[in-house]
Amino acid sequence: GNFDPAWVEGLDPWIGLRPVSPDGLPYIGPCAAWDNLFINTGHAMMGMSLAPVSGKLMADLIQQQPVSFQTEILSPDRF
Repeated sequence: GNFDPAWVEGLDPWIGLRPVSPDGLPYIGPCAAWDNLFINTGHAMMGMSLAPVSGKLMADLIQQQPVSFQTEILSPDRF
């Protein structure tokens, strides 16, 4: 049925920053400044739904396995 606001009564609202990049794409890949640092962040509010593909991509990048697309668009160093 109908929305019943009673289930949220007494709850404190949560306010926080969302990890979003300027272009809206996540940062996924190696960091140019350190050869042992890989970054996987900036998924905005889609982190849970993008986690499987992001995890697979990170595993492939770390293990230097081929990936099916050009990852430069997601580079943490693109800005």
